[in-house]
Amino acid sequence: MFAGWRGKGKADGCALLAQEKWRLSMASRWSDRAAMILVMSLAAGPLSAQAADTLGWKYTAKLTAVWAAGNSESSTFGLGSTLRKPGARSELKFDASAVRTDTGIRTRRAIGTTTAFRVETETNREKTAEAYGVRARYDRNVSNRLVLFTGVDWMRNTFAGIDSRTLLAVGAGSVWVARDNFRFKTDYGFTYTFQEDVVQNPFLKASFPGVRFTWDLMRRLTQTTQFESVLIGDLNIDSTDDVRFDFTNSLSLAINSNFALRPGLQLLWRNDPALTEIELFTGGGTNTGQKVRVPLQKLDSFFTMALVVTL
Repeated sequence: MFAGWRGKGKADGCALLAQEKWRLSMASRWSDRAAMILVMSLAAGPLSAQAADTLGWKYTAKLTAVWAAGNSESSTFGLGSTLRKPGARSELKFDASAVRTDTGIRTRRAIGTTTAFRVETETNREKTAEAYGVRARYDRNVSNRLVLFTGVDWMRNTFAGIDSRTLLAVGAGSVWVARDNFRFKTDYGFTYTFQEDVVQNPFLKASFPGVRFTWDLMRRLTQTTQFESVLIGDLNIDSTDDVRFDFTNSLSLAINSNFALRPGLQLLWRNDPALTEIELFTGGGTNTGQKVRVPLQKLDSFFTMALVVTL
């Protein structure tokens, strides 16, 4: 009797031992699989993020428009676009911008007598501001801190005396901070400029070498607000008085993931501005029929309120 109970207990113990071994084996297999899935997911995270950065183009468009009608007429239209191709260690970027303002100068005159007359109105429209620019740049990250770049800029601003300016640049940059909410980097490069003025300056060469300094700053203030500041300084080596600065600051206010409002201020300063021709009058106010060359103002400013579309 006791032997039977001992045999039965032994058989049950063997069964329980086999079942426990099977459970441990399955748990080991599932733990191995879970570990493998976790490792693969962790490894796939950077790879998928990197693939998202390296595949496809990123496009941003800015539209600015102001119209006035009635007693005065004017229209301002601005368009800007940025096309970027990011990569694992490089980036290709294209920028284009255009701003134009047309103003209607309205004159009125009365024809008839003081008690019976008709009013004739004449509006002459003329262009009062115009600026165009195209910029291309290629960056190559040598390390997390060092960037090599090459680029080309073209601009036209006839009201600032520039009919065409093409600038070639090559140099290196330093990445000081590179976080999601804060970015700051500086560039140092050599340039060569081909310039055609509306009125030629006999004391300046049309083509000249130069040096360039740039800073690029981005600061995310809130989840929907971002501040950006870009300063570009150029020095003409042939004539060191010819110093130029392009200083642009903007504040992006996100509406959603695709649309944002961006007020911005661009300051263009040139220490040795281009020349313009004006008519010469005598002290009594008589037009002599001659023209003289005088320098334009050193500072031009553009304030814009743009709707930004990101695709």
